[in-house]
Amino acid sequence: MKFSILIPTHRYDCSALVRSLKAQAEALQRSYPGMGDWEILVCPDGEEMPMSDYGGARIVRQPVLGGPAASRNHLVRASHGEYLLFIDADAEVVTDDFLLRYAEECDRADVVCGALRNPDGPPREGHELRMRYERKAEGRRTATWRNAHPYDSFSTFNFMARRQVAESLPFDERSQRYGYEDSLFGLQLQAYGFSILHTDNALVHTGIDSNESFLAKTEEALRALRRLGEPLQSSVGASRVGRSLGRWGLLPLLRFVFRQTRGMVRRNLLGRRPSLFLFAFYKLGYYACLKDEKTQTDAVSSPD
Repeated sequence: MKFSILIPTHRYDCSALVRSLKAQAEALQRSYPGMGDWEILVCPDGEEMPMSDYGGARIVRQPVLGGPAASRNHLVRASHGEYLLFIDADAEVVTDDFLLRYAEECDRADVVCGALRNPDGPPREGHELRMRYERKAEGRRTATWRNAHPYDSFSTFNFMARRQVAESLPFDERSQRYGYEDSLFGLQLQAYGFSILHTDNALVHTGIDSNESFLAKTEEALRALRRLGEPLQSSVGASRVGRSLGRWGLLPLLRFVFRQTRGMVRRNLLGRRPSLFLFAFYKLGYYACLKDEKTQTDAVSSPD
């Protein structure tokens, strides 16, 4: 068997991740020669990466930059493995048997989805919103919970797929930046009847965004949700709640309250004690104020 480790990256130094994976792959091949061969491919989206900094990885560049979905599709085409392990660049290997577990579990389902673990300790100053959001989500990240909701829980952060899956279901390249790529791919896996096994084979998510960055990414994701349409909008909270409010005739009131309070809410979310309740309100109000056209242009007034 041959395994390909595929890492898309956008302005993020993943050299430490590559070194950890390379060391595990080499140890695995020495100790378990029947487990197969491993290759590591990195696809940078926009930044120059010296080859010497990524020893053990093959750098593959897209002819046209197009975001993480396009990078993953390009990595699939450039790879040779029967099994493809997708890892986000801001991951950290924290167990000695990470690759061994994937090698042992790869035949148990069409897609084997590992876990995401948050960093230990308090968040850095100015990064409180993302950390609070991630820690609230921990209850839905156990393998038991995710296996009870296999398609809704799919994540591109850390998963292995048979080559047939990746070739049958290329990532939707309309997802050019941040925004519901996981949810969309999970829906496609379900529609095509591919099986998913969720495990607790974890990587640590080291790329905790600043408050400003996370809020900007959230707005970008909501614009993508408006643009991508169905079936995504029927499965995501902001659009489903927005539709319910529309049926009750409450959307005009929501838009008015959001526009009147947006600046105050943003100040809370960008501060040291962000409220997750206000974050949920912000997402709902921002989405409700987007134009109906399926474009990235929004009709939300300036926060200031």
